[in-house]
Amino acid sequence: MLLRLALLLVATAVLAPLDAAAQSRLPDSAGGATAQPDTTVRLASVVVTATRTAKEIEDVAVPISVVSAEEIERQGALRLGDVLAAVPGLHLFDDHGTGLQVQGFDPDYTLILIDGQPVIGRTSGTLSLNRLTVQGVERVELVRGPSSSLYGSEALAGVVNIITAKPSAGMSGSLSLRGGTYWTSDIAAEAEMGSERSGVRLLVNRYASNGYDMTPDSFAPTIAAFSDWTTDVRAHTDLTDRVRLKLGVRAAIQDQNSAFDSGGARFDNDARRTDWSIHPEAEIRLSNVFRLRTTLYGAQYKTETHHTRQADGALSYSDDFDQRLARAETQVDALWGQRHLTVIGAGLTDERLESTRYAFGGSQPEAQQAYVFLQHEWAPVRAFEINASARFDAHTDYASQVSPKLSVLVRPFEALSLRASLGSGFKAPAFRQLYLNFTNPTAGYSVLGTTLLRDGLQEFVDLGIVDPSSITIDVDAIEPIEAESSSAFNVGATVTPTRWLTASVNAFHNDVENLIDTEIVAFKNSNNPIFSYRNFASVYTRGIEAETTILPLDLLGASASHRAEVRISYQFLQARDREIVDQIEDGVAFARDANNRDIRLSMSDYGGLFGRSPHSTTMQVNYGYVPFDLDASLRMRYRSDYGYVDLDGNQIPYGPNEFVDGYGIVDATLSKTVPTRGSTSARLQVGVDNLFDVTRVTSRFGPMVALVPSQPGRRYYASLRINL
Repeated sequence: MLLRLALLLVATAVLAPLDAAAQSRLPDSAGGATAQPDTTVRLASVVVTATRTAKEIEDVAVPISVVSAEEIERQGALRLGDVLAAVPGLHLFDDHGTGLQVQGFDPDYTLILIDGQPVIGRTSGTLSLNRLTVQGVERVELVRGPSSSLYGSEALAGVVNIITAKPSAGMSGSLSLRGGTYWTSDIAAEAEMGSERSGVRLLVNRYASNGYDMTPDSFAPTIAAFSDWTTDVRAHTDLTDRVRLKLGVRAAIQDQNSAFDSGGARFDNDARRTDWSIHPEAEIRLSNVFRLRTTLYGAQYKTETHHTRQADGALSYSDDFDQRLARAETQVDALWGQRHLTVIGAGLTDERLESTRYAFGGSQPEAQQAYVFLQHEWAPVRAFEINASARFDAHTDYASQVSPKLSVLVRPFEALSLRASLGSGFKAPAFRQLYLNFTNPTAGYSVLGTTLLRDGLQEFVDLGIVDPSSITIDVDAIEPIEAESSSAFNVGATVTPTRWLTASVNAFHNDVENLIDTEIVAFKNSNNPIFSYRNFASVYTRGIEAETTILPLDLLGASASHRAEVRISYQFLQARDREIVDQIEDGVAFARDANNRDIRLSMSDYGGLFGRSPHSTTMQVNYGYVPFDLDASLRMRYRSDYGYVDLDGNQIPYGPNEFVDGYGIVDATLSKTVPTRGSTSARLQVGVDNLFDVTRVTSRFGPMVALVPSQPGRRYYASLRINL
């Protein structure tokens, strides 16, 4: 059915009557950015993620950050995590990979896109940012705040959109080589060829490392040795002045190898991850008013993991995971004069999963979704704009959702912009929360998705694994879990009183209802727990983000041969569980001190949700000497302490043993461009990450534990890029 609908949408687009009027005044959806003065987080003049249409960034009414290709190169960034680590107000989150925390939300709640299409393959809700290379990327856009009114589930906290570079006219290419600590290497080759009407660009990238071990006494390395290949193809052709076809194809393979000790025996761990996507698209200018865009998208994410005993080669553990997504979507943009722009779209999604962890009764999870979204922008005058949007999602696995949003932009003066947005978002139950059927062979615990819970518990009872008296829930009262929902507002201002100074501030508040979390539903006869999921009470996150950009050489009237910029940011975050807040206010929340005595907690003792730092700052300094094509970049980021573990079982981080101490990271790069022959040039770069060798490794929980596994210590690198 999905394929038939997709073919119908494409046929409708191609056969639609084309008005003979002049070129449409709608902005080009390709969203190509034009150059602006150097900034640490560059504000490209045109962005597409916030409204699904190309829009000048100063006309966007929601908080948005943009990192350009030039800044990505200046930072020496290789993967998406490297890029986002330097963006003010964001934190990397170490849990089943390196995820992203936005406005206090876990990685589950931020949607990751490549050219507007979702990247699939999450582990326990985390989509590891280190999967994605930023070679061949034009810019990265990040929208903060609920975006479900345009993008549906997983966009409750925000959206990250990787915009790949478009093929340019003529023939060109580049080759880049980089080597660094832990035998980390990155090799990338790009080639592109194009004309006025068509073009194609090819990228091949290999990223590899010997890995590292921050806790050598533990049973396995912190990061295993790996090699990661990515191939990316982007092409477009203009069939007529009004019809453009696009194609994006991406494929990636990672092989991982390590060894570990368990039960006195030594094992080899071999893992392979493959993922690919294909993204054909047709854009048709129907008239001066209407433009139609039809998109097909298919993606697959697959992992294979095998543990073999070194002594005899016996297979001790095997796990396979295969996720597939197919989507068909169409969108119509209508520009009604110069003051009204309407966007309406609809789509169908089919998602399937095959996994040894999800098999139960011989069936595998499968889900379909249909959605419709609508957005209208009204700008009666230049100084005022209002944007209203809403989306309806109908899904086979949970109740239908409606997600509205309203944003307002006011510019009372040329140097002052005021923004406010109010909206809702939702997070659908993940496949693991619905269908997981997993038993850890080493630890002995089991996890059952809610759709399998009643039959799963009965099977454990029938097998004599569970005594009925150890079941902790009312089996007859089991109900399907609902999607999480949120309501949120953002309000902020940006002021540019002089050419050399820009300051912005944004306040946010997010309320989440029906939070999905784990609970113990039974105990096995071995006393190992059985977990499942249910909807809990609400949580909230709120805070303030402030950012200042200074161009000190403009202030001093320095020569144009020099350019410099200083950007400073600060975020205050408060993320709390309302149920715990009520317990504290009622005087029934306790913790245990170092002498094992109970202490009644006050609000000042509550550090908030685990993994959230109340305070964080960044400082970025860029300097360039134009005659020598020399660039220097110094980046500093600090986050205050945050809850890590619950040792006394009260779900409240309290006392130094339950926290990760705050830490600061300093990175630096120095780059030099060298002209060679003709149009060929070479760019040399040296850099150091984590200059002061900051790590967080502790033995206070027993064995040595790396509390921040993504920060192994000081790392050096050098790279060469040749542009042909």
